[in-house]
Amino acid sequence: MNIESRPMGLLCALSVVLLSMASAQGLPVAWPDLSPVGLAGGASAFSVGAAMLWSRHIAARRQALQAGRLSDSEACLRLAMKVTGLGLWDYRADSETVGSNEQTARLLGHAPEAFRETRTAFVDRLHPDDRVRMRAAFRDYLQGARDEYVCEFRMRTREGLYRWFRSTGEVMSRDAQGQPLRVVGTYLDIHDQVEALRAQAELPARLLDAQETERRLLARELHDEIGQQLTAARLSLHALGTALGDAPAPLARVRDVMSIVEGLIARVRGRVIDLRPPLLDDLGLGPALEEYCRQQEERSQVCVLLDGVQALPRLSAQVECVAFRVVQEAVNNALKHGGADEVQVSLGVRDGGLEVTVQDNGRGFDPRPTGARAQAARVVPGVGLAVMRERVQLVGGRLDVSPGQAGVRVHAQLPLVAGEAG
Repeated sequence: MNIESRPMGLLCALSVVLLSMASAQGLPVAWPDLSPVGLAGGASAFSVGAAMLWSRHIAARRQALQAGRLSDSEACLRLAMKVTGLGLWDYRADSETVGSNEQTARLLGHAPEAFRETRTAFVDRLHPDDRVRMRAAFRDYLQGARDEYVCEFRMRTREGLYRWFRSTGEVMSRDAQGQPLRVVGTYLDIHDQVEALRAQAELPARLLDAQETERRLLARELHDEIGQQLTAARLSLHALGTALGDAPAPLARVRDVMSIVEGLIARVRGRVIDLRPPLLDDLGLGPALEEYCRQQEERSQVCVLLDGVQALPRLSAQVECVAFRVVQEAVNNALKHGGADEVQVSLGVRDGGLEVTVQDNGRGFDPRPTGARAQAARVVPGVGLAVMRERVQLVGGRLDVSPGQAGVRVHAQLPLVAGEAG
């Protein structure tokens, strides 16, 4: 073969290789005329065809590599979803259909092969108290009112129990107008964390309830046992004094003992009121406060004015207890630390809640005294104020303390039923 024929020979060889590759890939092949005349007449056309076949081969190889990478990515995604325990959901806006993976079925207690997700089934599975909130959050995200979709709600499992989940989603595709077409997201089971946080949040309330129970039992014991025995002792001393007649020395001794017993009876009654007045459980907040304020006046010889209790209805036990403790702590601070000679206590039901106000005309206090002012400032038990505030917050209320140089105003806003703050 001479030099001129070598390119033609290479072209023939290349053509055979390319046509064989095309045939192996299932492409339609038209074998050319490989005679010298045919080659001479169609060399340029064959060169173009060969280039096209080579381009197709390169494209096919690229697609195969991309498919392999995609398969590897999908395998990694499946492994990550399995390890993290995430369920997957896939929402198509054009058909309003919802798809899910096998892990979603397992999270809900279903066998994957028997579980089929639908939009209707998803909505029906939501807790009734969470449906409106969840759907509003998803709608706001689709409409662009919020930058991300993250929502926590409860879903019913196959056993009929509700568990908490956190759902996170992201728009994957949009139409020509920019409206979401497809949203893909995950489910994360957070039920155990939610229950743990709830138990932690309820712990202070349980501790305060336990404290009130102990106060009630101790108050009952003081009233029913020690108080009754002291009353019996006073009656016996009175009878003894009557029997002694006019004997001066024994009678004086009896009167001294009777005075001691009467003092003890008064102190026991005061401690009962401080611990837990029986009237609070038996007759409600109004009578309990009337008794408390009357006894505080007798003890301190300070005017304690009470207003608004006659129109009070019976409230929940928790709210009545918190209201009583607010008044008790505020009045006690005013009398012991404020040097007040008048304390005003007012209660009333307004705007669907109970308002409690205690105002004194004492020295007041600087909430953050420094230097010499700290020595002269009115001492306010920080623990008592903190406990008062915590009690109010636990029932869903609000406490404001307004200290000043001329008295202190304590104002509490409480719901009529614990936990139903407006």
